[in-house]
Amino acid sequence: MYPGARFYGIKEIMLGYAQLPKFLPFPVAIHHGWHRDVHDFEAVAKPPEIWVWSERIAREMIRFYPRDRIRIVGSFFCYLMESIKNELPPKEKNGSICIPPHSSHFAKTEYSVDSFARALDQLGDDFKPITVMLYYLDMDPHTVSVYKSFGFNVVSNGNLFDENFLRNFILNVYDKKHCIFSDLGSGVIYAGYLGLNLHHLELPSQVKNLGNPHLSKEYIETSFRFDKNFLLSINSTSINEEMGTNHLLSPQELRRAILRNYFTWSFVRTFTYTMARRIGGAVLHRIGLRRRSLNV
Repeated sequence: MYPGARFYGIKEIMLGYAQLPKFLPFPVAIHHGWHRDVHDFEAVAKPPEIWVWSERIAREMIRFYPRDRIRIVGSFFCYLMESIKNELPPKEKNGSICIPPHSSHFAKTEYSVDSFARALDQLGDDFKPITVMLYYLDMDPHTVSVYKSFGFNVVSNGNLFDENFLRNFILNVYDKKHCIFSDLGSGVIYAGYLGLNLHHLELPSQVKNLGNPHLSKEYIETSFRFDKNFLLSINSTSINEEMGTNHLLSPQELRRAILRNYFTWSFVRTFTYTMARRIGGAVLHRIGLRRRSLNV
C-alpha cells in the first residue's frame, strides 16, 4: 500500500515483532534500506507517517514531508535480530563476506568484476575463506563464474519480495569475521552492526540510471560525497547512530504505533481505494473469462 514495507520481508518483520498478524497491511511508509541522502519516494504516496531509521534521516526528510508525520523507529534489521537472536547457533567467526557494488531495478552499477576478484584474492589468509554475496539482479553467469574461478563461494539472499531475504542475509554473514566492500550500502551497515570488521577496497564503479526518477545526477554526487566523509569515521558508534538503536521500540510500543495509523483518514482512504481496485479488477477479469467461454 505504501512504499517500503513489501520489500525484503519488512512488513512481516515489523508486524511479527509487534505481535500482530502478518497478513495485515502495513499502514505507513518505511525506509527499506540505509540512506545517505533522501528523496521523495515515500512522500509521494502521502502516507499517514513515514518511518525512518535515524535522527539524521528525519532531519533530511522534512524537505519532503511534515516533521510531525515522520517517526524515528530505528532499523527493521534491529527488530529482526532481536526476534531471531536465540535461533542462531553459536559459531566461531572466521573468513569474510564480500559485498560487491549492487544494482537495482532502475539502476545498474558497473565495475570490473575481474579487478575486484583479483584484489580479493590478494588479501591475507586472515580474510580467507571469502564468500561473495551478490544481489539477485547481479547473479549473471559471467559475474558468478569469475568469482568462482578464484575459489570464492557465491551466495545470494533472495529477491526483492522474498520474506526471508534479511534472515538469509544474517545466516550468510553472522559467522564471518570480516566484511569486504568497495561501495557503502545497507549490507555493509548491517554487517558492521553484526560486529564484523569492515574492510574497504578501492574500486572504480559507475551508476547507470535505467529510469529511476529519484536517482538524479545531484543525488548520486551527494551520495559519493557522503560516502567519502562517512568512511573516515565509520565505527560501531556511527553505525548504531545510522541504525537508530536509541530509537528502537518495545513490541508493545511498536504495536501501538502501528494500530493508531490504521485509524487515520490517509490510511482508510488509501485502503478503500486499493481494495476497490482489486475487487473491480477481479470482477472485470471474471467477466472477461465468462465472455470468452461463451464465445467458444
